[in-house]
Amino acid sequence: MSPTVASDRSSRLLGVALVAAATLSWSLTGFFTRVLGTDLFTTLAGRSAFGVAFLVILFVAQEGRAAPRVFMSMGRMGVAQAIASVVCAFATIASLYNTSVADNAVIGATSPFAAAVLARIFLGERVPPRTIVAGLVSLVGVAIVVSGSLGHGRLFGDALAVVMMLAFAAMIVIARAAPSMPVAPPNILAVALNFVVAAPFAHLAGVAPVDWGLLAAFGFTNFLLAGTLFLAGSRRIPAAESALIVALDLVFGPSVVWAAFGEAPTREGLIGGAVVLAAVIGHVVAGARRAPVVAVCAEAPPVAVAHREA
Repeated sequence: MSPTVASDRSSRLLGVALVAAATLSWSLTGFFTRVLGTDLFTTLAGRSAFGVAFLVILFVAQEGRAAPRVFMSMGRMGVAQAIASVVCAFATIASLYNTSVADNAVIGATSPFAAAVLARIFLGERVPPRTIVAGLVSLVGVAIVVSGSLGHGRLFGDALAVVMMLAFAAMIVIARAAPSMPVAPPNILAVALNFVVAAPFAHLAGVAPVDWGLLAAFGFTNFLLAGTLFLAGSRRIPAAESALIVALDLVFGPSVVWAAFGEAPTREGLIGGAVVLAAVIGHVVAGARRAPVVAVCAEAPPVAVAHREA
């Protein structure tokens, strides 16, 4: 084996490992919402406080004295994306407080197909036939999941997951409309806004020491670790391969809370999840070509984050 081939193979394996680690980091969102002893707004405010600190430190370390200029360069589109991200974040965490992790993951995984519809409406983009087919199949999966929530007190949480999915789809469309927009500034603004909105309703003074540690870990894994790992790994492997790896969040997320807390997916969740997973994987395997990802909602399922082509 030549040195060049060996180097390419090592780079690919490293890319696979990094994207898989990013997927696992994102899949811990459900775990944190279950293990924390804090209420919804305290979780949002505490996690965001740590998240914005981590992001600002990294941003300033990367940009140096140019940080203020780069931050302001995001413009109105960056502000719009930040607002959509705030809606996405609130809907995600609120959904996880009111429905199962499995239902949340399945519904969230359909956001690339919703983005295709929004891009068609607002940007005039053509929707490929394979996207239409995959989107319709995924809707069947979501319908199966929601049917299992009827009469079981999870319908409100499922509805919030739909809001999350639509907000993330809007983020994807905004990113496409402004491809030169910097990545970090809208994310920093979004996390800061999360804190500003949630803090007045939070009870931070009563947070136990162990929960402070968990909130710090939540902010680090969701806002910094997962995104950094994914961006580093996705540059080393084909886009379709990245999308296939992150599609495993539909398995990772529910499996983590199942193992830790005994929160088993419902029969409808398993069937619907299998249908949506098949739609996502089928769409990727069909040969979709994607641009680099620029929209990131830290709480959104990584299937949506990685699979931007729709």
